[in-house]
Amino acid sequence: RERGLEPLARLLLAEPQRDPEREAQRFIDHGRGVDDVATALDGAQQILVEGFTEDAALVGRLREGLWNDALLASTVVRGKETEGIKFSDYFAHAEPLRRTPSHRALALFRGEASGFLRLRLSLPEDDHLQRNEPGACERAIARHAGIRDRQRPADAWLHETVRVAWRTRLAPAIEKDLLRRLRERAEEEAIRVFAGNLRDLLLAAPAGARATLGLDPGLRTGVKVA
Repeated sequence: RERGLEPLARLLLAEPQRDPEREAQRFIDHGRGVDDVATALDGAQQILVEGFTEDAALVGRLREGLWNDALLASTVVRGKETEGIKFSDYFAHAEPLRRTPSHRALALFRGEASGFLRLRLSLPEDDHLQRNEPGACERAIARHAGIRDRQRPADAWLHETVRVAWRTRLAPAIEKDLLRRLRERAEEEAIRVFAGNLRDLLLAAPAGARATLGLDPGLRTGVKVA
């Protein structure tokens, strides 16, 4: 923005029929450090990426969508198969994030903290996509921003901007947030179960199912019996 590139970013987003390289030529400014077209387009791209990451409505929609639909997958860290054998059930494991039970979530987090497991989130359909094709979240960002592939000059550049925004900024932040949400939910559930078990233990009859007589000896008021 300080280099005067925000108008270029807004222009290409609003008018994809414009040619990015031709428009970027007008923003070359050696005095501001914009020495060529590539630098101008990179700066404009970063401005749009920042805008996507700061859009609360977009981020909220992506976060809730992933919470409801994503899979929590775990894989073993290469070379740790023998050392981490107690986590072998999770060496190649995947299940819906939202329905992961607390005991299993905590086991997965222990395996990750111990350096034996690697955790990641994915959408079921994305596992079948080619690496160079946009996933569901990238398509959601494009729809939110009004970006469509109509073979216009700026369309490819805009879709690459969406890809960069999702893969380098939004995905890592949202994944971290959702894993924290899962951990907090699992810990709360574990505490609730522990508290219930402890309550049952403390309220259990100390001698089991036996009739018990308690005496409170007293000289003046007599012996009280319970």
